[in-house]
Amino acid sequence: MDMPSIFAAMRSAHMSSVLALLLLMAVGFGCGDYQKVLKSTDPELKWTKAQEYFADDRCMQSLPLLQELIGLFRGTERMEDVYYMYAEAQLCIQDWYMGRYAMRNFAKTFPNSERSEEAEFQAALCSFRLSPGPELDQSETQVAMDELQLFLDRYPTTQVKDSCNRMIATLRGKLETKAWNGAKLYFTTGKFQSASKALDQFMQEWPASSYAEEAQFLVLKSQFLYAEQSTLRRQAERYADAIESYFTFAARFPESTLLREAEQFHRKSRSGLDRASKEAQ
Repeated sequence: MDMPSIFAAMRSAHMSSVLALLLLMAVGFGCGDYQKVLKSTDPELKWTKAQEYFADDRCMQSLPLLQELIGLFRGTERMEDVYYMYAEAQLCIQDWYMGRYAMRNFAKTFPNSERSEEAEFQAALCSFRLSPGPELDQSETQVAMDELQLFLDRYPTTQVKDSCNRMIATLRGKLETKAWNGAKLYFTTGKFQSASKALDQFMQEWPASSYAEEAQFLVLKSQFLYAEQSTLRRQAERYADAIESYFTFAARFPESTLLREAEQFHRKSRSGLDRASKEAQ
């Protein structure tokens, strides 16, 4: 199963769980006033009670009423208020998937509403909350970054600009850590040729990374170890690559605490290059 299918299945399962919970809540409140409100055919009563429950943070109780009211008030002036409260109730129960969907849909349905900007921000905030740790797939992280940037482009003077930029920085940090862990894994597992290429690619994509110093050092170490494992015919050029990487590291990080160890790899690479050159003659 591909990743989009997996995510779709997860969302479907998540929505099913939420609906089941709503039904259980409805059963749990099966006696008394709440059951009477659910069974009532009076839309005004249901709207009044939905507002009361929402104001009291009883969002699980308000949701079934709001869902019904969306159908009852569709096409009326009250629809905007009902649908926005429905979207807010999804946030209240921390259903970020449904909250994102509802806020997106509100902004799309009511583009001229004074709450449209807030709805778009809340939708992007849901995506931020759905972003997993850097050890997991980062598709949702990229979605969140794109949505937050789109929001800033659409509302350049928004009061939440600083918050958006901080969230984007946090999300970018996850992508950076994910890329770093992937590149470093080649070194950790002893795949030194792949490691040097992956680490070099990482530095090209993240030149200002906090991992740049270690990444540049591991390029040198990977190339040296790869040369050590190579056949005599290929050792000379690979030791030469390690020597070149040493000079790059020393130039970029002259104050590095790893410089002394890097110098050792440089000396060994020099010796290895001389030895390989003589034996190849």
